[in-house]
Amino acid sequence: MIAAGSGLAVDGAADNAALEASLEALGRSGTDRADLALVFVTGDALPRAHAALHAVRRVTGARAVLGCSGSGILTDRREVEDAPAVAVLVVRCERLVATPFLFERQGERADLGTELAQRIGGTVAEGGCVLVLPDATGCNPAGLLTELHEALGFVPVLGAVAAGEPMFELHNTDAAQGALVGVALSGLQPVIGVTQGCTPIGEPYVITRAAANVIERIGNRPALEMLGEAIRALPGAQARIRGAGVFAGLAMDPAKSPLERGDFLVRNLVGADQASGALAVAERVRVGQTVQFQIRDAESSREDLRGMLDEVAARLGGRRPAFGCYFDCAGRGRGLYGVPDHDVTLIRERLGEFPLVGFFGNGEFAPIGRRNFFHNYTGALVIFPES
Repeated sequence: MIAAGSGLAVDGAADNAALEASLEALGRSGTDRADLALVFVTGDALPRAHAALHAVRRVTGARAVLGCSGSGILTDRREVEDAPAVAVLVVRCERLVATPFLFERQGERADLGTELAQRIGGTVAEGGCVLVLPDATGCNPAGLLTELHEALGFVPVLGAVAAGEPMFELHNTDAAQGALVGVALSGLQPVIGVTQGCTPIGEPYVITRAAANVIERIGNRPALEMLGEAIRALPGAQARIRGAGVFAGLAMDPAKSPLERGDFLVRNLVGADQASGALAVAERVRVGQTVQFQIRDAESSREDLRGMLDEVAARLGGRRPAFGCYFDCAGRGRGLYGVPDHDVTLIRERLGEFPLVGFFGNGEFAPIGRRNFFHNYTGALVIFPES
């Protein structure tokens, strides 16, 4: 059996809020103690973080307590972006194996991913996932993911970079800055959804000339020309593009056809050469890779989130979510949609009521296909269903 509950406290001193949120989480879980507690707080909690973590451990009895600061936090009930707040998720399950970790001064460790793989390899040897919560200071997402993959093969990595003023990480009863904290989880099979907030425009075409991160020709035509064609094909293009970002969607599986939502890694367009018609992308590209341009605005983000939740619901196959985490970008939320609680409302409507916790971060970790990536403007959802 899996017992889990979430708690949320808004306003007040961080230690008092942590006490309130922990009591609520434990009460909603229906158990008298937890094995794991995840704690997310806003940045102003740092002076009282030590006392807040003691309150969480005192109430929940959790052996592993970890989390970080965010520019906002969330639970299954609401998102809090404009007030001091503490969110707590507690989990108790005999089948769940949790290996927490803390690496202080992450920027001074040359082989952080290799060290982490050695620490958690036994836990994820037969499946599971890893939640990572690094500080922005010293963070090297590409290096971390590459070293983990080389050591462990594909293990889903989810999480987000801490945010807030100041930003910090939480581990047991201590707060650290410039650190990497997280937990490797196994024994329960995760169901993962990723929403990059984009809608494809135009048609998918094959890159026919490229070098490093520069797309020179698509379908034997200048890349910039193909971008213009894709934009003109968008209904109401002039009005829509003014309020939207335009990106490149790079297909991850060269054998898949037709391509659908979730098959693309979305990356920024970082430059254009009018003379040659070349486009620079914030990712290495290769000849033979399929690209389809994408737009991101409130409408496309809402559509993409709904599509992701439909896919998650299908993979759940009628199983009830026992608990989950949602790592949301600080560039989404009320600033994107103009309304509060947007994403958690849609999650609740599509997947039902279940304990959920998360925060608004400075970039997200999530897999596309069977490769882990670091994203921006993305929502990463991981759910652990009941058997």
